[in-house]
Amino acid sequence: MTNWEIYLNLMDVRTMLLLKKERSLASLYEKSAYSVAAMDETVKDKERLTFLPEQVIFDIEEMLVSGNSFSFKKKLEEEIPKGLRMIATLPGIKPDSALKLYNLLGVDSISDLRRNLNAIRYRNDFGIRFEEQVRRSLLLYEKDYKELTLFEGFSYGNSVKRLLLENGLKQVEIAGSVRRGKETVKNINFVVSGERALEIIKRSVSYKRIEKEKQNFIALKDSRNIRLMFLIVPEKYFYSALVYYTGSRLHVSKLREIAKAKGFSISKNGYVLVESKSEEEFYSLLGLQYIPPEVREGEEEIELAERNAIPELVEQSDIKGDLHIHSNFSDGTNSIFEIVEESIFRNYEYVAITDHSGSLKIANGLSEERLLKEMEIIDRINKEGEINLLKGSEVEILKDGSLDFTSDVLERLDVVLVAMHTGFEESAASNNVRVERALSNKNTNILAHPTGRLISMRSGFSLDMNRVFSIAKKNKVALEVNVFPKRMDLSASLVKQARRAGVEFFSIGTDSHNVGHMNFMQYGVKILRRAWLTPENVINTFDFKELKGFLCTKTH
Repeated sequence: MTNWEIYLNLMDVRTMLLLKKERSLASLYEKSAYSVAAMDETVKDKERLTFLPEQVIFDIEEMLVSGNSFSFKKKLEEEIPKGLRMIATLPGIKPDSALKLYNLLGVDSISDLRRNLNAIRYRNDFGIRFEEQVRRSLLLYEKDYKELTLFEGFSYGNSVKRLLLENGLKQVEIAGSVRRGKETVKNINFVVSGERALEIIKRSVSYKRIEKEKQNFIALKDSRNIRLMFLIVPEKYFYSALVYYTGSRLHVSKLREIAKAKGFSISKNGYVLVESKSEEEFYSLLGLQYIPPEVREGEEEIELAERNAIPELVEQSDIKGDLHIHSNFSDGTNSIFEIVEESIFRNYEYVAITDHSGSLKIANGLSEERLLKEMEIIDRINKEGEINLLKGSEVEILKDGSLDFTSDVLERLDVVLVAMHTGFEESAASNNVRVERALSNKNTNILAHPTGRLISMRSGFSLDMNRVFSIAKKNKVALEVNVFPKRMDLSASLVKQARRAGVEFFSIGTDSHNVGHMNFMQYGVKILRRAWLTPENVINTFDFKELKGFLCTKTH
C-alpha cells in the first residue's frame, strides 16, 4: 500500500468525522494524513510513525495488513450516507455545508444537489453566494479530470515513483507542472526508462482506465479522475526527455530552436536527441547555463542562461531552520522536546516554537501565563546547547489591528509572527488598516500566511496586497510563505509582486502541527525558487547570529 493510498483513507475518515461534528478527532486524522503523504519513504511498518496518535497508528497498521481499508473507516461509512459523503468532498464544499444541505433540504446525492440549486438561492440559510459556490463546485466535479494542489501532486507522484522503482524500473522522475512547482496541476507527468516499462506501469499503478497507450507512452486515469501520464524513453535520452516533459511548452520550443541551430535532431516524441548524463550536461551541450525547473516558463530564463546570468536560487541545503511550528501547548500534537529531537535529526541550527495566542480559542491559544511557562521550558532546553530554540508566538491580529499580547510580553519573545484568522467578511479598507497597524508594531517580525486563502476552499481576505507589501517594506517585516498543504500562502506570483514592490525579506513556515509536517519545507523552497528568490532574501537561510540580528532590529 502506498503512502498516497494511506493519505486518501485518512482524509476520508477526516471528512466523515467532520460530518459527525467530531472536529478535534477529524483534525488529528487530517494532520496525520498530511504527515504520511509528505514522508520521503514508503510506510512499511509503524517504526517511522511514532509521532502520530496511537489510534491513527493502529489504523495504518490495519491498512498495511489488509492492503485496503480499516475497521474504523468501515464503521463510519455504515453510519453516513454515501451521497452525503460525496457532497462533502466536492471542491469548495465544506462538510458543515454538506450537512446543512442534507438536514434542511434532504440533499444526499449529486443529482439532488443540482435539482435544489434554486431552493439554495432563495433560502436565507444559504443565499446567492453559496449557490454560486455550489455551481462552481459542480462544474469542477463534472470535469473529466481532477485538479491537484502542488502538495497533492508531489505526494502522489512520489508514491508512484517509489513504487515503480521498487518494481523494477531503472529510472523514474516526476516531470511537468508538478516539477516546475505550479500551484495547481491537471495531471502528473513522469519520465521513465527500463525494460518492460509498460508492463511494470500497468501492473504497479492502480487505475480505472487507460486513456491512451503507445509503445513509448501511456496515460492512465485513476478512480478519483486523476491523470497519470508516462513517457517511456531510452536510458541514453532520459535527461533530454526529462527537460522536454518538464516543460513549459514555451521554454521547450525555444530550446528546440537552439538545438536545431546546433545541428541536433528532434525525436518523434518532441525531445532533443542529445545523449547526456544529467540535465546540467544537456543544457551545457546546447551552450546554456543550467536552468532550474521552477523557472522554465519561457520568460527571460534562456536569454539569461546564454549570458551565464541565472542567479543561484535558494536551495533546500541553504535552509538552517523552521520559523513556524506548533507544539502541544496549543494545537500541535508533539511536545517541544520531540520537536527539538526532530530538528536535531534534520541538522537545523535553530527552530522557532510559535504557538497560537489566547484569542484563538479554537486552536487552544495560549494565555500570557501559559506562554511564560512555555518560555521557561525553552530557556531550560537552550541551556543544554544542542540547538537554538527561539521563543515565539503566532500572535492574533485583533479587529482593531492591535496584537493579542501586551508589549511587555512581546518584547520577551525572540520572534513574533502576526496573523489574521478572522475577518473574511470585512472590507479591504478595514483589513488594510488592521494589517497596517499590526505591521507597524515594533515587535512584529513576520506576517504569517498573509492572504488567509485556503486552496479550493476560500479566496482569503479582502486586502490591497500592494499596500501590504509597502507597509512590510517600510517596517522591515518578513512575509511568510506558509507551506501547510491547504495554504501555500504567499503564492509564487505574489512573492514576485512583493519583490517588485521592494519587499526584501521572506520566511518559510511549515506551520507544523506534528513533526512529520516539517517535511513541508521543500514546498516553500520550490515556491521561492519559482519566484526567483536567492538565499539572501530568505531569513531561514541566515545563520543563527545573523537571524538574531535581523529579529533584534525590530524587537529590541
